[in-house]
Amino acid sequence: MSRLRLAGGGILLALTLLGGCGWKRDPVLAPASGTVTTAGKPLAHVLVRFMPAERGIAPDWISEATPDQMGRFVLVSSRGPGAVVGKHRVTVSEGPVPDDMREDQARVTDWLRTLDGRPLPERFGTSATSPLEATVDEGGSSIDFELSR
Repeated sequence: MSRLRLAGGGILLALTLLGGCGWKRDPVLAPASGTVTTAGKPLAHVLVRFMPAERGIAPDWISEATPDQMGRFVLVSSRGPGAVVGKHRVTVSEGPVPDDMREDQARVTDWLRTLDGRPLPERFGTSATSPLEATVDEGGSSIDFELSR
């Protein structure tokens, strides 16, 4: 009988401790897409990053996309397609460089000059300086950004 009482007390203690830890459910993802333009022209080959504004959400819930030639993007995180429902800080920075150019900075520079909207305004590249924000709704969201110089 004392073993049963001891085991029951241990379970009760564990539940009490876990209850006080503030455990939260995982965030919910919803479909999120949109466009990025500058001076009315599509901005392709950039990295669009949505970072949940709510505190305590792990970095693996950050969603990213690289827009196509028309500036269209569809967000995905390491947790799945979409973005976390709620408010986000948004950054737009230079996107991935083609593999065959990575070792040759002169080729990278020449390639970037061929892309519309370059150079990108630096203020959009970091969460500390980017003025961009977005809200992703439960049913999904289409969010468009016009970057100003």
